[in-house]
Amino acid sequence: MDSDTLLSNRKASRIFFELLCGRARAAGLVSRCGLSRKECDRLLSKMERTGLVVKVKGGSYEIDWERFVPLFISQAMNIYSAAMPFKYVPYYMEKDPDNVIDAACARAERELARVKVKLSGSDLFCRVVQTFFTCLATEIDAPRDYLADLRILDAIDEFEYALLKLLPLVRRRKGINAQARELFKLLSDWYGQIQGYDNTPTGAALRAAFAKNDLL
Repeated sequence: MDSDTLLSNRKASRIFFELLCGRARAAGLVSRCGLSRKECDRLLSKMERTGLVVKVKGGSYEIDWERFVPLFISQAMNIYSAAMPFKYVPYYMEKDPDNVIDAACARAERELARVKVKLSGSDLFCRVVQTFFTCLATEIDAPRDYLADLRILDAIDEFEYALLKLLPLVRRRKGINAQARELFKLLSDWYGQIQGYDNTPTGAALRAAFAKNDLL
């Protein structure tokens, strides 16, 4: 079971969201997640190999945040990764007109790799991701069956959409440290790229409607 499949697995996700409330042994997860012991052990083993959980002293499991955050980042930039090549198309139309798409995509891939490395290395961003999931599991007033049906991948996908709505409300306070400034810049660039990109027919139609009415 690869990481994508595991992140989309309902039962693995149930275990993950239970562990957000605190470390637990397999026996406790069996009863709380409604799994057989064999199935729970099998999923925990796969989750440990993938980087979702880690077994700690005493035989309990907890979220492996150090390995999960890079995995999260690799999945959380779907719109951003689709939008990024368009940033470089105008440049390569002049520089390399016979190879515009390939050149723009290659440049975008290098840029995204750089951004992912920076985000993965940011302790502040790691804390944001950890707090995001912890609040989702422990503090948000959601319907009773919400977490039972939620996949980890669903929450990761929603992070990017939520970022579109949230970032304009985030204010840069005076006196913030260098790490916070760097994270704000990275997230602002992410926001800027996805804000103007929508590859759906309705998105294209709406852009065209605004342009035809001199609103863009």
